[in-house]
Amino acid sequence: MVFAGGWTCQVCWKSNRPQDPVCYRCKSRRGLTPDEAEAERKALEARAELPEVVPDLVVALPVVIFRGYARAWRRGGIGILAILALEVFGGVHNVGALLVTGALGFGLVACGFAAGEVIEGMRGREVWAFIFGIGLSIIGVIGSIAAFQVLAPGLIHPTAVRWGSLIVFGGAGIAAATGLVLLFLRRDRLASS
Repeated sequence: MVFAGGWTCQVCWKSNRPQDPVCYRCKSRRGLTPDEAEAERKALEARAELPEVVPDLVVALPVVIFRGYARAWRRGGIGILAILALEVFGGVHNVGALLVTGALGFGLVACGFAAGEVIEGMRGREVWAFIFGIGLSIIGVIGSIAAFQVLAPGLIHPTAVRWGSLIVFGGAGIAAATGLVLLFLRRDRLASS
């Protein structure tokens, strides 16, 4: 994406907004000379070659949980979109049902990709990722309850749907919240590593 009046990073060649003092991707400062840019590139390559730090409890628990959710949401969304295609080619004329099915499918795929980004942020111990993970869990609880009420009313008792959604998606929210708390409690250890 190119920004009007923006600047291009001399290290990673990504476009940045005019008001950005550093590159959003590689965090290199604006206005580097070619020699400084080359030194930054070499430093980035050296950092990429370092072995990844073995994740501790701060990262391991939420990442494992959200990795499973990311796969399930993407695959579930693709499956729902396949059902949408069957409905369209099968002659379903109810526009409301088609819209709900399409919105559910695209929503699941979007949440799956968002969970994948959250995983990467959690590995980097970024605070936004843990907060976004809590938000995704809340969306998962509300979305699953709403999906059962709209798409399959009466199939499963509503109380069972609510408790199941709360246990499954609430567990991810608790894992992300625990990771966020541990991130702040162990920040002295994380800064030294």
